[in-house]
Amino acid sequence: MSVSWFPVAVHALALLSTSEDGYSSAYIASSVNTHSVFLRRVLAKLVKNGLLGTKEGGGGGYRLLKPANQLTLSEVYKSLEGNSFISVSPAEPNEGCPVGSGIRPAFQEVIDDVDNLVLQKLENTTIADVAERAIAHGRNRKATEPTS
Repeated sequence: MSVSWFPVAVHALALLSTSEDGYSSAYIASSVNTHSVFLRRVLAKLVKNGLLGTKEGGGGGYRLLKPANQLTLSEVYKSLEGNSFISVSPAEPNEGCPVGSGIRPAFQEVIDDVDNLVLQKLENTTIADVAERAIAHGRNRKATEPTS
């Protein structure tokens, strides 16, 4: 899965946090400004992992299954991408080389350190935090735009 799924998911979840009734995928796609097929793939993964619920029919759509102030970015990331931000090289290192023979465990230590730092930061940020920041930035932007 691509890391690009994560920011799309955060945007969609932040938008969904503004409505108890939820929104349709078309409405969410218009906010994210992405193709609805791609967005539905992201939303389907969030549904599968228990972060979103769906409602079928004319008034259907997606809604958060837990309060936005309890849904951390760490949960979102893990549900889409797993636990690691960096991966080891797919190339098999030369075991006869002094570096190649130990590169995988050495680099895995770096990966583990990075993952722990990033996941700790994401654990301290909720979807509600992101939604509040986005709304504030949007208001500030509108306030500074010149009027015609």
